[in-house]
Amino acid sequence: MLLLALAARAQNGLPVQPLPADPSRSAPARGPVVARRGAALTLPFFDDFTTPREGNPRVQNWLPGGGALVNNRLPVHPLTRGVATLDGLKANGQGYGNTPNFGAIDSLTSQPIDLSGYGPGNGVYLTFAWQEGSIVGPSERSSGSTPVALELFFLDRDGRWVSQWKQLASGAAVSGFRQKAVAVADARFFHAGFQFQFQATGNVSVSTDAWSLDYLVLGPNRTAADTTYADLATAQGLGNPLRRYTALPWWQYNAAAPADELSPVLNAEITNLNPGPIPTPISWMGTVQDVAGGFQGTWLTDSRSIPTQPRQTVIGGSARTAPLPTTSAAKQLRYTLALNTRVAAGDRTLPNDTLSRDVFLNDYYAFDDGSAEAVLALPATSTGPIQYLAYALDLNQPDQVKGVRLYPVFLNNAQGDNGANRSVTIGVWADANGQPAATPLMTQTATLRNPLTNPSAAAQPFVDVFFGTSVPVSGRVYVGYGQTARGQFLPYGIDLNNPPPANTLWRTNQGTWLPFSTLPAGAPMLRPLLTNNQTVITATTPPAAAGPPAAFSLYPNPLPAGGTLAVAGPAFARASLLDALGRTIWEQPAAEAGRPQLMPGRLAAGVYLVRLHLANGSTVTRRLVVTE
Repeated sequence: MLLLALAARAQNGLPVQPLPADPSRSAPARGPVVARRGAALTLPFFDDFTTPREGNPRVQNWLPGGGALVNNRLPVHPLTRGVATLDGLKANGQGYGNTPNFGAIDSLTSQPIDLSGYGPGNGVYLTFAWQEGSIVGPSERSSGSTPVALELFFLDRDGRWVSQWKQLASGAAVSGFRQKAVAVADARFFHAGFQFQFQATGNVSVSTDAWSLDYLVLGPNRTAADTTYADLATAQGLGNPLRRYTALPWWQYNAAAPADELSPVLNAEITNLNPGPIPTPISWMGTVQDVAGGFQGTWLTDSRSIPTQPRQTVIGGSARTAPLPTTSAAKQLRYTLALNTRVAAGDRTLPNDTLSRDVFLNDYYAFDDGSAEAVLALPATSTGPIQYLAYALDLNQPDQVKGVRLYPVFLNNAQGDNGANRSVTIGVWADANGQPAATPLMTQTATLRNPLTNPSAAAQPFVDVFFGTSVPVSGRVYVGYGQTARGQFLPYGIDLNNPPPANTLWRTNQGTWLPFSTLPAGAPMLRPLLTNNQTVITATTPPAAAGPPAAFSLYPNPLPAGGTLAVAGPAFARASLLDALGRTIWEQPAAEAGRPQLMPGRLAAGVYLVRLHLANGSTVTRRLVVTE
């Protein structure tokens, strides 16, 4: 079995493993844009992968299907917000093979570019920034038996791919992005259908060997030293606006002292790509707003001169400057940091001047941001009690826990889960002198259907598991999951961009509770579900995707951006909208709950999930495509 159970390197540390599959990814949707453009692109060619926020590279610049992922969560200190990562998982989130062999994995291929009007004397250069490894860790060192590399090819006029640059993986610790300039110097490349391609080689069965690319520029009248630009951009993602969690129930937020749950330190990283040496003066503003409308606030206004050496600078403020409203309703708050770079509208660098991050005050606690960069499995044991992992929660008022939301990662091949279901036991524990009590307040065992049926393994990686009856809790409590000895252990997603606070993670070792952390530090993706201290009787297993829910449909689908979406079918209690990563990006306002007309505002083109919450506590999910 590929995913062997992990053994702890130390009593308080568990190593994570690279993703063997990523259920949040989806292959490029079929649409009006064909794989190859009818007209070739012209110079200059530019892409800093600022858009989309996450997903497949833009088909305006790139051929679809190569497996590269545009994201800002896998690189370490990117030059600008967003990179293209080639990590060995295809566009559908699956690996390229079932056994740990080495070979060609992801590629990134440009659309045709017309170079027929240029020649060797025009100084045409391709420049780019690259990084070996990812936030998960370094790639494996390249060798004769384990070739790991990133290679650049140019397409000549005879249709042959010609190697121009090759970087072998060193296996060293992940370092900053490095700049590379490659000349387009040979006459055979100056034709109307020129293309360039990055090809990664590595482990075909798991995302061990990753490469990231950023800030690609192809243009004339350049030199090998042309790697600075008139650009000052946001880079590493915005920090967590909350002090302890990444999400919490709105009523628990309201019960705290004003702004107590907000972080006093909210930072971001910016990059100055100007040539220097004179620092660049700039101002910026941080705002927060309720996505549904109404509340708006400002948490930061500042300015200073940003140096070019070092290129990256940390800026920030305090989220407590703008306390959030304490109304009795779920909320989605969008925190934004915008640089005032004074570039003209339509400038190619304008999109990288802004960072944003959403905070959800809903009905659950979370320490993760909804995206998994790796997986974590509990150590397997041949005998003994159930092995548990749990989070500590410090409640601001008494409440009840109705269940746990989990992020299982199935590996459906002969070496992995092979389509089999897996069992899981969820539990709640009271506090006993600063650690979980020996005896749980309640446990519940359920079967995780493979593939997931709550609501869809293809598009929504989270699954809800409920207690038969909600569990009353107060003060410090612990909520988690476990798996039996000799069982077939299942790995769960872990978020490496949001390490939880100290003394938060606990696990059992032969029945004894131990505090622990992961290596590298991260947040296992389990989310306790609460009830606002209401007793709730729920299903004990995820509802099957069958029966009456099949009657629901959406129209129009595809939905034009900014349009109103209609839900046809039986009555439902409320609706919400999720992005491709399973993150809630819109909640139906309380005053409109249950209405079959949904108005989520203007959405970016892409694939979304509409989740319908039914009166019996179950949910139904339908896929929605939004077009420009």
